[in-house]
Amino acid sequence: MGKSKKRSRASNARLNPLNGAGRSNARDSSLVTNKLQPLLKNLESAIPNERAMALASISVLCEDPQMRKLLLKQKLIHIMLSRLLSDDNTDIIVESYGLLRNLSLEEGYDVSIHLWRSEIWSSISQGFDKLIESLKALQKNEQQGEKNDKIPTESRRLLFDYADNLISLVVALSNGSDDILNEILGEDKLNCVFRVVTSLLQYGIDKLPIAVLNTILDLIYDLSSESFCFIEKISNDAFLSNFIKGLPDMMNKKTFNELSKVLIQGIYLQFLDADITYDQANSIIISVCGSIENIDLEQVEANLSSNANDDELVKTQDSKVAEKIKDYTKARTGAMMKLQSIEIAIDIMTAIIEIVASLYEDGKKKIPQTLQGTLTQFLPLIFEGLGPKFASRILIAWNNLLWLYLSLGINFFDLPGEIYKSLWTYVNALPDTDIDLKLGKLSVIWALLKTISFDSDFEKWLQQFNLSNNSDFLHSVIKNYNADMSNEDLSKEDTFELGQRYCGVFSTYALFKGQIETNRIVGQFILEQLLSQDVPQGLQTEFTNSLFEIYGDGNFDYDKPVFVSGRFLEIIEKQVIPNLKSRFKFVDKNKEPQLKSKCNECISTLDSFVQYKRNE
Repeated sequence: MGKSKKRSRASNARLNPLNGAGRSNARDSSLVTNKLQPLLKNLESAIPNERAMALASISVLCEDPQMRKLLLKQKLIHIMLSRLLSDDNTDIIVESYGLLRNLSLEEGYDVSIHLWRSEIWSSISQGFDKLIESLKALQKNEQQGEKNDKIPTESRRLLFDYADNLISLVVALSNGSDDILNEILGEDKLNCVFRVVTSLLQYGIDKLPIAVLNTILDLIYDLSSESFCFIEKISNDAFLSNFIKGLPDMMNKKTFNELSKVLIQGIYLQFLDADITYDQANSIIISVCGSIENIDLEQVEANLSSNANDDELVKTQDSKVAEKIKDYTKARTGAMMKLQSIEIAIDIMTAIIEIVASLYEDGKKKIPQTLQGTLTQFLPLIFEGLGPKFASRILIAWNNLLWLYLSLGINFFDLPGEIYKSLWTYVNALPDTDIDLKLGKLSVIWALLKTISFDSDFEKWLQQFNLSNNSDFLHSVIKNYNADMSNEDLSKEDTFELGQRYCGVFSTYALFKGQIETNRIVGQFILEQLLSQDVPQGLQTEFTNSLFEIYGDGNFDYDKPVFVSGRFLEIIEKQVIPNLKSRFKFVDKNKEPQLKSKCNECISTLDSFVQYKRNE
C-alpha cells in the first residue's frame, strides 16, 4: 500500500530536489570552522536577537549537505535540545523545531534516532499541550467578538508556524526509522497526535493557513501509507473519520493548492485500499495528474536557485533588500510545495499501479478499456515528462508499470511511439550517483529483460537493445556489482536490495537461448558468489535460487556446454554445499529467524537439485 519508498530516502535533496549537486564554490575546511564557531557560540548568547540571527543563518547553511554535516559534527543538535527548545523567545523555539524537522528529513535515520533517544517526544508532547492552550485562547478571543485584525498578526503567525513545525517533525521522525514509527503508532502517542490534529481542525478548516492544513493532510497520508493500524484507529475516531470521508468533496476549494489536492487523493486511496475498484483507480490517477499539470518546473527551479537570487540581491538597493528577501522566501516556499506535490503524485501513481496488479492477480477480472488506456498511453507520457527531474521516483513507477504489463499480457514493445527506445536511452543515461538511482536502474533493466523474454521474437529485441550475446554488458554489470558490494558506505539493507536486483538481472539474461557464452559468464559468476566468504548469506540464498532457475532443465541449449562441460555439479557438491553449510551456521535463529529458515530451505533444495541433476 501507499508510498513505495519513504520520502526521506527517496528524495535526494529534500530542501531542493532539483539541485542535484552541492553549492559550486569550494569551501576550505578551516574557513568553514571559523565561520561556524561564532554562529554556534551566538546560539547561546544572552541577547535574544543574536540567538535569533545565528539560528536563521544556521538554518540557511543547513540547506547545504556539506555545511550541514559540519554543523552536526559540532554538536548543533545538542545545543538546540539543551538550550533553544526551552528558550524565552517563542520565535526561537518555533524556528528550532523547523530546523530539527529539516535535519531529520535530510539526514534520515541517524538524526531521527538521535533525536528520539534524546527524548524529543517529551518536548513535542509539551509543545502540543501549549499549542492546544494557545488555540483555545485564540478561539475564545474570536468568540468574544474580537475581529481577526485586532488579534496580533505576529501571534497568529507564530501559533500556526509552531503547529506546522511540530506536526511535520513528527512526520519526519516517523519516516526516519521504523522503530520510531511503531512507537508513534502506539496508543498514547497517537492519541496525543489525534488530540492536536482534532483541535486544529475543529478551530476551522477554512481558518487554518493552507500550510498547516497541508501538514495535517501529509501526516494522515504518511501514516496511513505505512500502517493499517493507523487507518483502523482513525476510522474508529468519530471526528477524524468524518473529516476523512468529507475530503473528496473539498477537492475544488479555491483555497486549496496543488499539494492539498494531491494529498486528498492520496488519503482517499489509502482508505479505499482493498475495496478500490478499477474505475476509482483510474479516476485517482487522472485527478492526481490534473492537480499538478499546471506546475511550471522551469519556474520552480528558478525560484529555488540561490545563485539567481544572490545576483539579484547584489543589484538591489539596501532599503529594499529585506523586502526582496521576503519575496524570495515566499517564492521558495511555493516552489517547495509544488515539488512535494509532484513527488507525492508520483508515489500515488506508483502505488495505484501496484494495487491494480494485486487486484488483477487476485481476481483476474478484465481491466476496463479506460484504465488500460490510462496505463498504456497516458502514464508513459507522464513518466517521460517527469523523468529528468524526479528520476529515482519515476524509475520505481516504471518498474511497477512494466511488471503490470507482463501480468496483463500487454506487450510494452507494441505501445505507440516506440516508448521502449526512449526508456532504454533514459535509463542508460542516468548516473549511478546514489543508492536510489542504482536500485531504480537495475529494477527497470531487470523488468525490460523479463519483458524481452516473454516475447516470441526475443532475439529481435535483444538485438534492438544491443544485448545479443553482449559479454561487455555483463562484465560492466559485474564490475558495478563488485563495487557496490564492497562499498562500506552502504547499509546492510541497501547492499541486500542491490544484490537482489543484480541477481534478477543476471538470472534473466542467462536464460535466453542461443547465448551460451553469456550464460557461461553468469554461471561462473554465480558459483564465485556461492563460494565467497564475504557475500551476505541472504544474498547467497538468492544466487542459489538463480542457479536452480537457470540450470533446472537439462534441455536448455546451454546446459550441456556450460553446466555439464564446466563440471558445475561437481563444484556444487564438493565446494558450494560445504561452504554454504559452514556459512549458514553463523546465522542466529533467534536474531534472524526468517533468514535462518531461508538458509535451511536453501540447503535442502540444493541437495535435491544435485540429486535431480545427477539423475537427469
